[in-house]
Amino acid sequence: MKLGAIAVAVLALALATPASAQNRPFDPREYQRQHVGEPTQVLVLATMHLSGTPETFDPAVLEPLLDRLAAFRPDAITIEALPGRQIDNMWDYQASYDGVARQYGGRATLMAAAASIGVGLDMPAAEAELRRSLAAWPASPTAADRRRLAALFGASGDPISAVVQWWRLAPDDRIADDNVSRALVEQLATYDTPMRRNENHLIGARLAARLGLDRIYPADDQTDEIQSPTWVDDYTAFVSEPWHTALLNDPAFEPLMNAPQRLRTADEALATYRLLNTSRAGRTDSNAQWLSLMTHPSANNAGRARVASWETRNLRQIANIREVTANHPGGRILVIVGSAHKPWFDAYLRMMSDVEVVDAERVLR
Repeated sequence: MKLGAIAVAVLALALATPASAQNRPFDPREYQRQHVGEPTQVLVLATMHLSGTPETFDPAVLEPLLDRLAAFRPDAITIEALPGRQIDNMWDYQASYDGVARQYGGRATLMAAAASIGVGLDMPAAEAELRRSLAAWPASPTAADRRRLAALFGASGDPISAVVQWWRLAPDDRIADDNVSRALVEQLATYDTPMRRNENHLIGARLAARLGLDRIYPADDQTDEIQSPTWVDDYTAFVSEPWHTALLNDPAFEPLMNAPQRLRTADEALATYRLLNTSRAGRTDSNAQWLSLMTHPSANNAGRARVASWETRNLRQIANIREVTANHPGGRILVIVGSAHKPWFDAYLRMMSDVEVVDAERVLR
């Protein structure tokens, strides 16, 4: 009876809608204000990759940035890292994805090995146990509870969430026990050292620990590929042409290229992040990196193939982020991603039915 009533209501609505509206192409953006409750707010933070900063870089300069992101009060945070399930899958398919698992999942795989010593679980089994543990997570977990959860995150291929749990422990509680091996303790400790310069933990994990969140969501994807046997050679020759060198040396592009060098003080760091998160910076970067590949001729359309591959990766990341929003309808999601992705992310997220893209410039002001 209930389904029948819904069908009648839908039919009545369709009949009441002008024919011109019924005949126009579907656009999911029309649904954005037709939902119960508040929209799901998504803030995309463009960041430089902090691995490119000088050895003298001091993470303390990021504090004003963290303060403004904390004021946004995200319910969940996503980062540009591979989920454990994709890392595990890529090892199985390493003959097809030569070197990709090692390059993008090597560190997570090492931590998974160290964590499995304590919990006795491989990546898939640790992921299943992790879900059970989170579903039954107590309101007031003990230090031992939190250590075990850190070990499960590590074993599941999610090192940054393991760091979040580790940093939520008092320093005296960050010790080995029945679930946490000494090898895992040693690996987790490296995230507090200057040798590790990465936005995923210096921004994502630090912010999550400050806000009392239990995890970070890895949302990257590296399964895009171009199967043309000549593509690598074609593309290498293409981006070696004089026009590409001139483009990268354009003064308009220089502030984006050298952003990792402009983090010497807290004021400079905040100004740099404000610059990266402007619409102007996003368009400048996209025109330089991607539009240029389509407006210059290339052998076997290598430039257009590269743009298609780039869009594929962005879309798959957006799908992972959208999956996170499904767990927080009406909530707030912070997406931390390399600056080249931001304009594409904002554009794709604006297509989502109940999503409101938050102005990053306003948040960082």
